[in-house]
Amino acid sequence: MNKLADTSRHSKIVIHINNKLDDQHRSQFSNGVSQLDGVVSAALQEKCPQLMIVAYNPLKTQAVKVVNGIRNIGMPAQLISWL
Repeated sequence: MNKLADTSRHSKIVIHINNKLDDQHRSQFSNGVSQLDGVVSAALQEKCPQLMIVAYNPLKTQAVKVVNGIRNIGMPAQLISWL
């Protein structure tokens, strides 16, 4: 099944990223976060590049695990809010 197939069951969170990234690293970082277990999509925001919206499947992971996964990638991050 396509991991984007049923978006009604996805939760979304806003993550604050402490480091500034150039375009190449932004893309690599977003792709890396998208590969975390349970993550459906991850996108850094154009107008506010230190913010990332992450959609995840709450049946497969939790918000704190997503944040810890981002930190394990090597990026300081904080959970700002749920959407």
